[in-house]
Amino acid sequence: MRATIKDVAKLAGVSPSTVTRVIQNSSSISQKTKDKVRQAMEELKYHPNLNARSLVSSYTQVIGLVLPEDSDIFYQNPFFPQALRGISQAAADHNYAIQISTGKDEQQRMEAISQMVYGKRVDGLIFLYSMPNDPLVALATERNFPFIILGKATSPFISLVDNDNIQAAYEATTYFIDKGYKHIAFMAGNKELVVSQDRYEGYKEALRTHQLPLDESMVKFSPGFLLKDSSYKVMKKLTKQPIDAIVTTDAMVAEGALSYLNEHQLTIPIITFDSVRPKINIEAYVDINALELGRESFHTLLQIISDNKDGKQVCYRHVIPHTITKLQ
Repeated sequence: MRATIKDVAKLAGVSPSTVTRVIQNSSSISQKTKDKVRQAMEELKYHPNLNARSLVSSYTQVIGLVLPEDSDIFYQNPFFPQALRGISQAAADHNYAIQISTGKDEQQRMEAISQMVYGKRVDGLIFLYSMPNDPLVALATERNFPFIILGKATSPFISLVDNDNIQAAYEATTYFIDKGYKHIAFMAGNKELVVSQDRYEGYKEALRTHQLPLDESMVKFSPGFLLKDSSYKVMKKLTKQPIDAIVTTDAMVAEGALSYLNEHQLTIPIITFDSVRPKINIEAYVDINALELGRESFHTLLQIISDNKDGKQVCYRHVIPHTITKLQ
């Protein structure tokens, strides 16, 4: 026979109403009591009926994740699985489910988001990318629907969780400058992404600070999301000139560049950005802590959802620290 709330309450030694508040993750319940009730739920294999709860509380207990325009990058770039892992861990702690939204073009993506927002199929949205003038973000903003961007928002009135990518790229470039390198190339992915622009700005700022000239011929952006193939071709062009070191914006760009260098028996130190220790043979990497970015984005969205229900509008800006780790 399936366990009930009363069974959980009896085993945990609390009232059924306390069990209900634990399921809702109420702040009025102590962590000790929450742990005791959750242990009882686990022993009895009790699972809350989320559909029934949503009818009572007006919450769906589901959040929507909005992927980049080309969802292939979501499955190829190690950043996204790590961020998703962090979101999933935090969501599980609060008994939330996740619905992923994607589409092969802007129209399909708009339809999917419209169904989530207008149909109230989710309580809020996490955008796993940031682009200027995004119509999907505009839709959520116009409808006053709870959402957050995992990245840098172009509007000062949009909540976000991000790294300081300008500072991180500044430090990555300075890492090579401090070694005496003067001809430092910069390789990035999609130029339209805010993160690419921020890391490029940090690179330029480091050159300016150390009075090194900016050579535009040593700056390359890889079109589209087939970053390994594109950066391989870009590396071929870059090596036609003297290069001391290379700053790349993510591991996929670094992998394509390194593939070309290895194939042609060339040795140029590379630093990149990643969320896990890269398996490729490079000089160093900037750990952007994608796991914590994911966790914090969920926790912040949960606060925005609560604020929205109370009729409050608060803009949250959380910056997750980065570190540079030497690999060689």
